[in-house]
Amino acid sequence: MNSINKMSNKYKLKSQISENQVEADVANYLGFITPLLSNRYRLISVDEQQTGADKLFDRFSPIYMQFKVSQGLNPKNNIWTHFQNKPLTKIINYRKQNGLTGDPILYFELREKAKNAKEFQHNLLRKLHRPPKQFAMYVAPLTLDLAEYERAFNPKWFYRFFYWNFPPQKMVVIDDTIQQQKIQLGMNPFLRCHISIPPHVNVDTHEHHYSFSKSGGDVAWHGGQTLNDDFRLSSQFARILEHFYANPDYGFSLRQYSAFIRELTFIDPGIFEDLSAKEQYDSNRAFSDIYAFARFLKVEYNIRLLFLTEHS
Repeated sequence: MNSINKMSNKYKLKSQISENQVEADVANYLGFITPLLSNRYRLISVDEQQTGADKLFDRFSPIYMQFKVSQGLNPKNNIWTHFQNKPLTKIINYRKQNGLTGDPILYFELREKAKNAKEFQHNLLRKLHRPPKQFAMYVAPLTLDLAEYERAFNPKWFYRFFYWNFPPQKMVVIDDTIQQQKIQLGMNPFLRCHISIPPHVNVDTHEHHYSFSKSGGDVAWHGGQTLNDDFRLSSQFARILEHFYANPDYGFSLRQYSAFIRELTFIDPGIFEDLSAKEQYDSNRAFSDIYAFARFLKVEYNIRLLFLTEHS
C-alpha cells in the first residue's frame, strides 16, 4: 500500500510533489515539437535567453503557465472533521450538491497577492489569456503520489505503440496532419496526467479554489461554478497547436509583442529601456523588452513565459 492510501483516513491529503518539480518536469518535457515534412515548432522558455533567438521568433504564440501542486480531500471523512475544516468542507459540499466526482478530490488555491504587487496573480493571468493569439493557464498534476507521477514521465508501455522516443530527449515527434497531431498529443501519458485551467473570472481575494477529479474532469470554481470542458494538458496543448498550425495569421512578431507588453498597465515601465521615438525599430531592443518582461513575470508573479514558435 502506498503512502497516499495510508493517508486515506485523513481529511486533507498532502501532495508528495513540489511546485518546482512540476515546473521543471513540464517545461523540460514539452521541449520542442517537430512535425514531420513541415515547419519546425518549438516551445521555448523565454526567461532562459537563447543563442540565435532571432531565428526562432519569426512568429510565435505566448503561453503563460503558473505551476501548482494539487492537494487532496477525502470526501468520506466524518462530519466532525468537516466541521473543523469549514473552508475546505465547502469544496466537498459543493461537489456533492452538483454531482461532481472525486475520491480523493483534488484542488489548489489561488496565490496570495504579493506585498508590492499591483495585481493578483490570477487577474494578471486572466488579462494575458487572449485566445487564439496567446494563452494563460494553471498547470497541476492529477496525482498526489510521487511514484505515480514519475511513472507517467517515463511510460515504457507507451513505447510499444509509437515509433518515437519520449524525454529525456525532450522531443515529441508528430505526424503532419492535424488529426494525427491531436490524437498523439491527446494520448501522451505525461501530458494527460496534468490539468490545465485558464483563469476565467477576476477576483478580489486569493481565497478561491479550483477543484477537480483525478481524471481531470468535473472541474469546479469555488466560487460557485462548474466548468465543462476537457482541461487535461494533453487536450489543451493539442488545441493550441491546432490553432497555431492551421492559422498562419495567429500569434505575434517580435515588433508586435514588444509593443504589446509596453502597453500593459500592471507593469512598471522602468523594467524596459528608454525608447526614443526617433529611433528605428531594433530587434535587439525587442529582445531586451521580452526578456525583461519574462523575468518580471517570473520574479514578481511566479509565472513562466513560453513561446510556441515556428521557423524554417
